Amino acid sequence: MKAKRHIVAILLFLLIFPTGIKAHSHEPLEPFALNFIMDDALQLVKTERYVEAHNLLDIFSDEFTKLMVTNQQIPPDEVRIISAVHQQSMASLSDTLLPHEEKVRAIIRLRLAVDAMTSEHQPMWVEMEDPLIMTFQQLKDSVDTRDSDTYETLYRRLLLEYDMIHPSVRMDVKPEYIQKVDAHIDYLDKNREALLSHSEEFDDMQVIEADLKALFKELKEDETDPSFLWVMISTGSFILLTLSYVAFRKYLGAKKLEMRKKLKD
Repeated sequence: MKAKRHIVAILLFLLIFPTGIKAHSHEPLEPFALNFIMDDALQLVKTERYVEAHNLLDIFSDEFTKLMVTNQQIPPDEVRIISAVHQQSMASLSDTLLPHEEKVRAIIRLRLAVDAMTSEHQPMWVEMEDPLIMTFQQLKDSVDTRDSDTYETLYRRLLLEYDMIHPSVRMDVKPEYIQKVDAHIDYLDKNREALLSHSEEFDDMQVIEADLKALFKELKEDETDPSFLWVMISTGSFILLTLSYVAFRKYLGAKKLEMRKKLKD
């Protein structure tokens, strides 16, 4: 028992004071710290401070590039996904004609993708299961009542909700599951008239709903129940996260100050 406690103590020590962590601002951030940048950027966008949010995304780009050099374990596909979504987010903030809601949605899309890349357990995008399924069920009801206007509104909502999590899904779910849902989304668009006239089999909607749920179930099936040791490690990770967050806030403040000076010059 004492030996086990010693092992746990050593693990916690390594988690709280890992080797190689340095406080210098030129050192690349740990992957999870990218989430802090995105949290701040999202709050700025929600309050319509688009220029400041754009500056934060510039910082994100710099840190993400450094991370790619130092962390070779991140899959190239995930790097490409994050890079593409980041560029789209930057473009949305620069577009003066784009509605506020679209800007917020673009940043949330990137926020979820970053979380999917850095999270080792259930990512945030999984929380979209209930609203996505609810939207689809309402869409299914509109088919049953042959309400074309409601169908159009709900299809657009479903498309937006699915698009928001799509980059994240591509990181976590097997391609065959994604391809099925992609095909279903396209089917709902191209066959709306047939569905509303009931010339298509209504059972198709049941299949689509099952595949939508499978998209989330596939990820959940990969989760394992935490053991005693995992609980202890998680506790250590939380302490490390807290300490790292404090250091990161100081780092980010310095980066913002540096950027303000450059803008004044």
